[in-house]
Amino acid sequence: MITSVFSKSKPINFILCAVIILVYFVMCLFSSDKEFGLDMLTLEVPIVFLLLFSLFMVDFIVKKNDFMQQNDFTLLFVTIFLGLFPDIFAHLNIVCIYVLVLLAFRRIISLRTLNSTKQKLFDASLYIALAVLFDSWMILYLFIIYMSILVYVSNDYRNWLVPIVSFLGILFIYTTSLYLTSENILTDSLFQFDIKINYSTTGYRRILLHVLITSLFSINFIIFFLKYKTYSSQKKVSFLLIKALFFIGVGYVLFAKKGIQNTEIVLLFPLAILMANLLGNIENKRIGDILLFSLLIVGFLVNFFLK
Repeated sequence: MITSVFSKSKPINFILCAVIILVYFVMCLFSSDKEFGLDMLTLEVPIVFLLLFSLFMVDFIVKKNDFMQQNDFTLLFVTIFLGLFPDIFAHLNIVCIYVLVLLAFRRIISLRTLNSTKQKLFDASLYIALAVLFDSWMILYLFIIYMSILVYVSNDYRNWLVPIVSFLGILFIYTTSLYLTSENILTDSLFQFDIKINYSTTGYRRILLHVLITSLFSINFIIFFLKYKTYSSQKKVSFLLIKALFFIGVGYVLFAKKGIQNTEIVLLFPLAILMANLLGNIENKRIGDILLFSLLIVGFLVNFFLK
């Protein structure tokens, strides 16, 4: 039933996904130990709007770049996966990072048109540079920008310099602001890199989340290579960047600063693309419905029992 609804791209599908996110939000409000009040809403309501905007960005990226064959499975999977983060509405930093990654990837994947390449590279680098202000380990995402240059626009040497210019511009503005406020630049958190894996085995919810993400990605990874020869060259490149986005996200999850929680959210978009591709290749709709229902139930159970 669900596969039938989302197998065709329709505006109502976006509304349904938005409603699911609002349901997650309501569940968060009534299950939270925090006192309900204006202070809480001023933090969490903007996060709701950012998550809804991220849905729009996911929909735009998928439709504009022909990742899927006129379906809304990616949109649905991103929405379902957000249910695995019941306390996401309390963490503005990581939601901002997630949105900035989507904005950057939107510009990166559009390089395939070979139009306004320097502007797109500058914009993508700018978004990543802004994300670095939230967590310095977001600099890892600079790798996918240079990877996109390599596969799309490597013939012009000036393209390789654009991300550096964008990063230096943001860095100059930031250090200038620190200087004007008499802050110590050398001790600022932006310039502190704790080069060790920040992974704890005491958080069972996080371990279960990682097992689920790893299992889903592994299945998709195998199926992708089994069908690799059937894909067009353009689709091969697009999925190469998607996988790179996923693995860079894994690196960020491992090294992210301890103060940033729910970092796994940066993995949702590439994983949703791969899951949507998998679902599109399943001819038996009942199997697809079982998969979707199972993940949706897991998302709601996490909100109820594993906060």
